[in-house]
Amino acid sequence: MKNVSQSQHQVALFSGIASLARSYALRLLLGVCALLSASVHAAQVEATVSKNIVAVNEVFQLVIAIDSNVNPNSLDLSALEDNFTYGRPSVSSNNSYTNGTLSSSTQWRIAIAAKKVGNITIPSFRIGATASEPIELQVLKSANATTSNEPNIKLSSSLDKPSLYVGESAQLTVRILIAEQLDQAALIAPEAEGIDIVQQGEDKQAERILNGRRYIEITRQYQLTPFESGDIVLKGAQFKTSIVKGSRGFGSTLSVPFEKQAENITLTVKPKPKNYQGLWLPTADLQLEQTWQPSSTTARVGDPITRTLTLSIKNVAQSSMPNLNIDYPRSVRVYSEKPIYSQDNGYTRMVIKQVIIPREVGSLALPPLAVNWWNTQSNQQQTTRVEGLAIDVKEGDLSNSVQLPILNDPSVQTTNDTARPVEVKTVKDAGVWPWLTAIVTSLWLLTTGFWLKARQRNLTQVPSPQHAGHTRNATSTTNEQVFAHLLAAVKANQPIQVQSYYQQWQRSDFQASYIAQVDNEINAMMKAHYSTDSHTWDNQALIKLLEKANKQRHQASTQSALAPLIPSDSNKKQ
Repeated sequence: MKNVSQSQHQVALFSGIASLARSYALRLLLGVCALLSASVHAAQVEATVSKNIVAVNEVFQLVIAIDSNVNPNSLDLSALEDNFTYGRPSVSSNNSYTNGTLSSSTQWRIAIAAKKVGNITIPSFRIGATASEPIELQVLKSANATTSNEPNIKLSSSLDKPSLYVGESAQLTVRILIAEQLDQAALIAPEAEGIDIVQQGEDKQAERILNGRRYIEITRQYQLTPFESGDIVLKGAQFKTSIVKGSRGFGSTLSVPFEKQAENITLTVKPKPKNYQGLWLPTADLQLEQTWQPSSTTARVGDPITRTLTLSIKNVAQSSMPNLNIDYPRSVRVYSEKPIYSQDNGYTRMVIKQVIIPREVGSLALPPLAVNWWNTQSNQQQTTRVEGLAIDVKEGDLSNSVQLPILNDPSVQTTNDTARPVEVKTVKDAGVWPWLTAIVTSLWLLTTGFWLKARQRNLTQVPSPQHAGHTRNATSTTNEQVFAHLLAAVKANQPIQVQSYYQQWQRSDFQASYIAQVDNEINAMMKAHYSTDSHTWDNQALIKLLEKANKQRHQASTQSALAPLIPSDSNKKQ
């Protein structure tokens, strides 16, 4: 009986253990099933849009979410590239506890816009082992969408005259009104065959308010100059940009491409009239003015006369401004600065300054200047002219040269480094550097003339020793003054004054090789200041040459003064 009771007790013990094991196994199985069920539920991917009917380039929102905390780079949006424009997604992750249960989610918010009209499908997006459902969209034309979807950008252009002559210029004004946030922008210039199109100045920017809306206004001007006649179609300017969209509540922005072109303009270009004479210059207005400095009708040899010419032409490009060629007489030397151009109220202005130096005594007629042009308002040829100037040229007064500013204070320098000369075309003086030859010729003629005069005086009248000495002293004093002024002008870099005093300086006592060196340096000085290929010039070499001459002159005068003190041979014999 004892063994039976013990056996029954063991059976009951094993039965309890087995029951407990089954209970734990059942709980574990239920827990695993619950975990698997929760895992399958969290992995679901969902895609939604803010609207299903949109217009082309209208921005709407696409939201993709998954009930799990995943890597933000897990979403691939490249499937949108064929039919949609989209911006950079805004990613957010969320973790929360509800009734002791942990839940996680990841969400992508994307600004998106359709590229074309029709029924377009947003494809499914796969994240891990699951994918979202595709979404069908209906895309309409922009005209069928609400007006708020139209980009608030206005482009217009206007031409100041639709008809003009060949060579005449017109102004094209392009205006852009912008009330959008832009990423990039470019304005492409208008195009046309047979017309030169040049942008004028910089763009102008201002603010305008239209119908209570604030706009940024950008204005650009082009100068149109046709070189062919006929009816020419001007292709309108084109504005290209990208509009930033989706910033209000989307959490994401994208740049939507935008292009707009101004209307084409037909331009009527008339040819040059067959009966027109002279250089073709069509314009609505031409003005020619001049000033003389000094304005006196008398002058002396070597005195500079400044002639300033101002030519103003309306609606003409700077490249079409004419060259002012004046036929000056051989008795003057002319130096001209480079023209100075400017723009003012539709006029192109050219200012030329010329320095004229008389070289001979007598009556001098400085020529007038006439410019032929075609009046596009009256459709007839006109001539605008300025008068010349008649001058009585007298001998240069060497003792009255203080009119030049350098004489009073040689240390004062009035150089004009910014001035650039132009080529002076004088018909009677052929060659690029006619004045170079003229300088050498005039020097020899001047020297020969003084020598002949001196010889003639010696032959006709033999002055007394006292009178001869007085004459030599007066001539020497005058020549010393000229030399002093010449040296001061060289030190102050005054080329016109250097040329004037150099002509007056008596150089017959010096060797020809020395004079040639001085000539070369003076020619180099003039070329540096008045050549079209202007360059720097150092005056030290010329200063040294002149100082050498001054030193030799003093030595010669000293030897001449000491010579009478030396006894002659006849005195020794006595």
